[in-house]
Amino acid sequence: MTTPTQTLLRLGTRGSLLARTQSGLVAKILEHRHADLRVEEVVLVTSGDVITDRPLHEVGGKGLFTKELELAILRGDIDFAVHSYKDVPVTEPLVDQEELVIASVLPREDARDVLVSLGTRRIGDLRQGARVGTGSLRRRCQLLAQRPDLVIEPVRGNIDTRLRKLRDGLFDAIVLALAGLKRAALFDQAIMTPLDVSEMIPAPGQGALALQCRRDNRRARELLSSISDPPAVTCVLAERALVRSLRGDCLSPIGVHARLVNNAVQLVAAVGARGGEPPVLRASATASESNSAVMAAYNSLLEQDVTRLLHGAAP
Repeated sequence: MTTPTQTLLRLGTRGSLLARTQSGLVAKILEHRHADLRVEEVVLVTSGDVITDRPLHEVGGKGLFTKELELAILRGDIDFAVHSYKDVPVTEPLVDQEELVIASVLPREDARDVLVSLGTRRIGDLRQGARVGTGSLRRRCQLLAQRPDLVIEPVRGNIDTRLRKLRDGLFDAIVLALAGLKRAALFDQAIMTPLDVSEMIPAPGQGALALQCRRDNRRARELLSSISDPPAVTCVLAERALVRSLRGDCLSPIGVHARLVNNAVQLVAAVGARGGEPPVLRASATASESNSAVMAAYNSLLEQDVTRLLHGAAP
């Protein structure tokens, strides 16, 4: 119960184990930073939780995981929401963003992907024609570029559901994000191998948590911004800027990862054909300013005819 001297913030979250875990983490950090603050979690069901029988790119993209949370913010039902930043659309959002703002980005967890297999540690060691479960077009094209013989099949559901399908023999391997496994305390090194970024470039924003509120909610913005991590903000905004330059959407298999090294932004990107097919174009850039790194990577991809690969036409 909130005392008269306390501030209450209502945090909207999905009901999955990972979403509740991430929201609980944010609530603890905020309450530890601000002794007069109480964070109350409000569980909401999103379209992405309800539609589980089709790949996300067929029904609206990852924005289905954020749509209901954003609408709840706009209605005033909640004060802010915690999103996995990779689920926040860069282009074609399902909710008008004019009155919304990402007020904070927490320190980033490990952004790498993980190969999960009961008997194999490397993509190259999977059996001929192995079945690999992933609903990500980004992962699909990068896997097929390395192993054209693999059979890539969609898999939906929360983390434990996907792991159960693997153990039941429906797949030889699945690919998951390391950050979610670590936050949910489900990482098992006996069957899980992190993939180097050079082998599988992550999704833009992967491993980062975005805290979103109304643009005109000054108190919420002040509280949320107090726990924001500037290096994470710099890297994620650079990754999303490249996607925006490429006019990427839910059918665009784009991997982008940025990191800060000696005060410079190092950015790598991998772009497959629309729909998740090879070939995969790659680019890298290093610059003291993030915008310069983004433009250098973008120009490199343009020189490789990325527009035709993604959109089927010249720019």
